[in-house]
Amino acid sequence: MRSIQIKIYKLDTTTSTNDVAKKIAKIKSDDFVVRANEQTSGRGRKGRSWLSPIGGLYFTICTDYDPLLSIKTGVAIASALKKLDIDPSLKWPNDVLVNDQKICGILIEIIEKRALVGIGLNIDSEPIDDSTSIKSVTDKKNSSENLMKSILRYFYDGSIDVLESYRQYSSTIGKDVRIETASGMITGKVKDIDEKGRLVLEDGTKIISGDVIHLRPSD
Repeated sequence: MRSIQIKIYKLDTTTSTNDVAKKIAKIKSDDFVVRANEQTSGRGRKGRSWLSPIGGLYFTICTDYDPLLSIKTGVAIASALKKLDIDPSLKWPNDVLVNDQKICGILIEIIEKRALVGIGLNIDSEPIDDSTSIKSVTDKKNSSENLMKSILRYFYDGSIDVLESYRQYSSTIGKDVRIETASGMITGKVKDIDEKGRLVLEDGTKIISGDVIHLRPSD
């Protein structure tokens, strides 16, 4: 992978790296990164709280909007974890899992033609229930700084077939699921992820956004 040159703003503590990036994006047109050692008001999708204590990796990439940004980001994180001998999977739309437990969350916010890609990765601790951390799943050492740089290299690697890589990491394709969408609940079996990053069910239904639950046979 080629090396990349991108401005990185480093903070000790902040409310949310997305909040800081939103202000910088008003005056800076190039891509940049905001990183913090701790977030006091980290958040996930739909305004959910994302606990962000010292010892995790929290950063935001400000870049041009792309409808596959969530897919692209998941692949970049999974690829970086793979280099640490960790076996990650991607649960649609934007959860990174290890052993079916969440190790990383992604929050994308759109500002006109720009996008803020917020990433929160558990390194030393599991601050939320049913989550895991790098420390829990591997003895391989890697600093948070090096891990962030690895994620950024994969994120900006234009040679990666993002959709094909996502399909390989996906834990949702082939699963029976229940999806909570804005228009109601949908159930079905996932057949594929299409070129726009949508879930494609076996009956042809395409889902652009929603919360997915993987169903067990007993469900």
